[in-house]
Amino acid sequence: MVDISASKTRDRKTLSYLLLSPIAWLWLTVAALFVLLTLPLAVPIGPMYWDTYIYLDAAQRIRMGQIPSLDFSTPVGALGYYLFAWGLDLFPRAQPLLLVQWSQLAVTAPLMTLVLIDAEKKSRVTAFALLIPFLVFAAFPANAQFFHSYPGLDGFGIYNRQTSLLLYVLTAGLVFMRGGPRFALFCALVMLALFLTKITGFLVGGLIGLGALLAGRISLGNLVLAAVAFLLPLVVIELGTGMISAYIRDILDLIAMNQDALLPRFLTVASGKLDVLMPAGLLLLVMIWADLNYASEQRRFFDRSCWWFGISLLGGTILETQNTGSQEFIFIWPVLLMVYDRLPQVVDRTKVAFLVLAAFCTVPTISKVAHKTLRSVAVAPTYVQPDAPLLRNMQQVSTRPDVMERAIMLENHYATQGAAYIDLANQGQLPSWQLYSELDYQTYWVISADILVKALLQFETDNQIRLENLMTLDFVNPFPWILDRDATRKIQIGADPFRTVRQVSPEALEAVRATDGVLRPKCPVTTGRRMLEERYAAALGGRQVVALDPCWDLLLRPGMLKPQ
Repeated sequence: MVDISASKTRDRKTLSYLLLSPIAWLWLTVAALFVLLTLPLAVPIGPMYWDTYIYLDAAQRIRMGQIPSLDFSTPVGALGYYLFAWGLDLFPRAQPLLLVQWSQLAVTAPLMTLVLIDAEKKSRVTAFALLIPFLVFAAFPANAQFFHSYPGLDGFGIYNRQTSLLLYVLTAGLVFMRGGPRFALFCALVMLALFLTKITGFLVGGLIGLGALLAGRISLGNLVLAAVAFLLPLVVIELGTGMISAYIRDILDLIAMNQDALLPRFLTVASGKLDVLMPAGLLLLVMIWADLNYASEQRRFFDRSCWWFGISLLGGTILETQNTGSQEFIFIWPVLLMVYDRLPQVVDRTKVAFLVLAAFCTVPTISKVAHKTLRSVAVAPTYVQPDAPLLRNMQQVSTRPDVMERAIMLENHYATQGAAYIDLANQGQLPSWQLYSELDYQTYWVISADILVKALLQFETDNQIRLENLMTLDFVNPFPWILDRDATRKIQIGADPFRTVRQVSPEALEAVRATDGVLRPKCPVTTGRRMLEERYAAALGGRQVVALDPCWDLLLRPGMLKPQ
């Protein structure tokens, strides 16, 4: 007979384990998020949301056999694009922004599990203290900065968020994991993920790793093992595709194009992140005082709390010079946990000062990210979606009814009042100071894209042709993904004429020249759109211009239309 009491005891133990185990909570959360990806959810559209469409462009290119950095230029590493492309195959109805945000868990969740295994041995409370911020920053697609007063999720700065989260995992591992082959493999995998996500994050990870090496956290044997484990996959990828060297060339080209903007960015960080840097500076002084007066055991010079914290702050500052918004300085949290554990158990003025300043360093960021996300979730039931079924997953956004009404109106307004916007573009001005941050424009872009797709399909039907590859003279080009076509090769995705498309290679011009259809948006005319057309002008000559509708022209490759 079945021992019912024994079965109940086992059930209670299982439930107790799930409730008390940080690793169980990590994977239960991951499972819940992946379940949400199976649903056709809509999220409130946020400022600069169209950055999300870059991932749709990249996913379609990968699906068509293109290789990042070889067949198309990218502003960052290829890992995020591949994770999104694979995720789109697994979750074809997923909301794009949520898929971009949560697909990184395929990398970060296993790595964080390794951290939690060792952290839990030290203290279950510490393990949960590491886990909770990780889950917030991994799950919530919001940046710490506000670009609009209305609720909305941030579809921009995504790879910056991914980089910050990887640095959080790396720092947590360096602080709380024990040495050995598993630790070496952990370091190699995180650094590999950082390298393939964003080179700035890789450099900052190297800086923090150097600090850990000087502190004695990494032995020479582990360092050699980690270096081999890091380099081996890169060598295999390079020998198989040549992608790594091409990626490095892309990064060097971007640095050359934007080196004049580096110093002002440090000033931007100092002013924009003052709410973190000011208490952090005071906290650093408190740590120096504590190291001088409360050191309970002899430590290496570079293993002192002030050095750990100082290096993390320097790394965060360097990282933030290349970020827009993002979840800044989140990887100081594991360091603060380690420092707190080193303070004396008795409560005195130093410990109180540490707790207060540590709260000022960390609470604002996590509260902003959580507040923006939860506020968007709260208002979502009252928001409306655009009616754009041809756009597939792209239509899974929503906004306030009055914003939607205005966005629908903008199509006719831009078409009939074009002279005003041409005048602004002639003077180097956008239609409004923060056009791309405005929710009505981001919603309008979705509506306009739907109108274009309908017009383009009708044009192909009327003329009995099919455009096999498409390009857009705009920042993003999701239309090959929408229509299941190929995209122009050798060009930059996320085309910004001020930062990424300052010069065009002969190979890119030749690829543009061979493109069947180039889409030119006119509503409204902007300086960026004009500059992109100028960049590619040498490859656009001789094309037949077809006005698909008042807001979109199709520049046809010569010979595409049959003579009447």
